[in-house]
Amino acid sequence: MTYNNITEPRLSYFIKVASNRDYIEYNKLDEEKDIIQEEIDYGSKKESTNSVFNDDYELQLDDEKILLEPTSKTFIENDPKNWTDLKKNTILIIVSIAGMLSPISNTIFFPAILTVREEMQTTESVINAVVAIFVYLMGISPLFWASYSDLRETRRKVYLSASIMFIIAAFLCTMAVSIWWLMILRAIQAIGSSAVLCIGVGTLSDIYVPTELGTAYGLFYLGFFIGPLIGPLIGGYLTQYIHWRAIFWFLTIYGSILLLVIYFFLPETSRPKQTSKIPLPKVQSEITLSSPPPPKSYNPLAPISLLRYPNLTLVILYKIWVTSTIYVQNILIPERFAITYGLSASQIGLVFLAPGIGLMSGSLIGGKLSDYVLSKKMKNRGGAYVPELRLHSAWFGGFGTLMAFNPTSTYLVESFPTRSASVVALNNFMRALVAGSMSALAAPLSDAIGTGWTFTLMAGVNVLTITFLIIVYYNGRRWRAKIRRENPN
Repeated sequence: MTYNNITEPRLSYFIKVASNRDYIEYNKLDEEKDIIQEEIDYGSKKESTNSVFNDDYELQLDDEKILLEPTSKTFIENDPKNWTDLKKNTILIIVSIAGMLSPISNTIFFPAILTVREEMQTTESVINAVVAIFVYLMGISPLFWASYSDLRETRRKVYLSASIMFIIAAFLCTMAVSIWWLMILRAIQAIGSSAVLCIGVGTLSDIYVPTELGTAYGLFYLGFFIGPLIGPLIGGYLTQYIHWRAIFWFLTIYGSILLLVIYFFLPETSRPKQTSKIPLPKVQSEITLSSPPPPKSYNPLAPISLLRYPNLTLVILYKIWVTSTIYVQNILIPERFAITYGLSASQIGLVFLAPGIGLMSGSLIGGKLSDYVLSKKMKNRGGAYVPELRLHSAWFGGFGTLMAFNPTSTYLVESFPTRSASVVALNNFMRALVAGSMSALAAPLSDAIGTGWTFTLMAGVNVLTITFLIIVYYNGRRWRAKIRRENPN
């Protein structure tokens, strides 16, 4: 049966999330109604049927609801979303610990900047370039990792390959005798450690349903932002009491342990496609056979094409400036505090505790707050859900960082659910371009206008970018509807 007017009845659906769990009810987005109606009308012309399909579940139509039944064409055996809580939480812990690798590898070097500069007899600009290149490649490399992951439908192989690359580079850093070799090896470290930044979010999207993602992302980014908390602390003490090369021995050991944990305890979470045991109805079979999907090709720059969507671009612009402020702070603290207050390397490491605790707390609280506010807003709307509701929780931390970081990150993934790894990779890429540039420009800018005015400028631009979130909140739904009409598949 079909509906004469798709807007009159309320369309809702249920997703079976795991064994012994209740169905979680959502209302279909208003912009999807027209698309669903078009599919129904097209199916009616081919053959009378009472079901239509989307990419994930069979939609069984009745007078009031669309039910997503577990016997749909992509309901597969051993679906990661149906794994036990214990298994999913274990994966979350492993991925979160792996997510710490990149930020620790980056920030652990900060307290050693002055020592390395003196020992290798280089300039401030060159040593800051080592930091900037690491940041650049942390953003560029995920484009390649995400494209490979999406093409080969794998997460596990990416984790293992990237970990091996990181370990080799970290070990060779212990023997670097020139700043240029150190720069090259740090670049390879950045490439290897960056994979988790996008693949980790993809892994969580593989195993969690939307109402669990906010909390899961909060815990994942908790691990990610523990790096700025403990990285400088570890680096400071290793540099002062052993040697700056001990930093890279630590990273070699850390990476090796992580590789073993991933190899033995982290399963593949990417779901294989078209593995249903349920035969498709004639209508869907004809549609599928008449338009076979084009063959996939490896294109690491494919995520950049997403920038044509304003709801994604504006949110990313907000996020990258927030991150830029953090990196400028990390660059200026070691030298300014050493010169102004005469702090040692270990004491400088302790200075990073304050922002590190703030980032860690913001990630944890932001994740819980994101899911809580979403549930409350959905209840006020009679259960209706749109991704823009996530942005309500961003207002609490609009003038901060991590309180707004979680809901905006979750919004990006929920707006483009089939390309989560690519969205995160693009976010990291754009963030690295700006944050890396600001890392290189931080010292010259501070020398030119003063440290106080530098942070005043950063804060002023941050306030301006908050308006981007407001624009997305009011226009994002319409933009996503247009995207769906232009890209029905």
